[in-house]
Amino acid sequence: MRLLVSGSGGKPVPITRENVIWQLRERPAEALSFLIHDHADAIASLVSRILAGVGTPEDVEECVSEVFIQAWHRAQEYDERRGTVRTWLLILAKYQALTLRRRLVQHKDLESESVDQRSDPVLSQVLSRERQESLVSCIQRLEPGVRDVIIYRYFLDMAIPLIATKLQLTRSQVYNRLSRGREQLRQQWDGMNIDGGGTLK
Repeated sequence: MRLLVSGSGGKPVPITRENVIWQLRERPAEALSFLIHDHADAIASLVSRILAGVGTPEDVEECVSEVFIQAWHRAQEYDERRGTVRTWLLILAKYQALTLRRRLVQHKDLESESVDQRSDPVLSQVLSRERQESLVSCIQRLEPGVRDVIIYRYFLDMAIPLIATKLQLTRSQVYNRLSRGREQLRQQWDGMNIDGGGTLK
């Protein structure tokens, strides 16, 4: 039996494929883990096909994580009369992957044309240093379990299976913590403002 959350009368209710979206609306991390375990492979397969030729494996992983974050925040939009949970998730994944593909293509085009920062290495170093310091500050505020996964994945470039083994977690738990960590970092980062000169406000 999967993890439980409280139901009416305080009695525990098992998370199932039939009620997982309702459980997700209540914001339990266990429901998100359940979704990831059931649907991550199918979503990753679709995202990989859409990003083929422009995205990296890391882009695919980040896109998959973003899909589950979107599902978390948009759970109230799910209508079982219009399709299954997997169908709904694949629709979210399709739009998320297409958006990312357009952004990656645009970035490559701009990168090939722009030489502004390359022509001023001092400015580039200052901006990079300030942003790194801000990011480190944000990471330090994460809860320990989430922080470890973020550091192993994005700073030490450690593969998901290796992180799972090292931290004695399942792959779905690793993806779950990556999703939570990315969302927490995004919220913290959005609260900061960096102007063109690299100064934190």
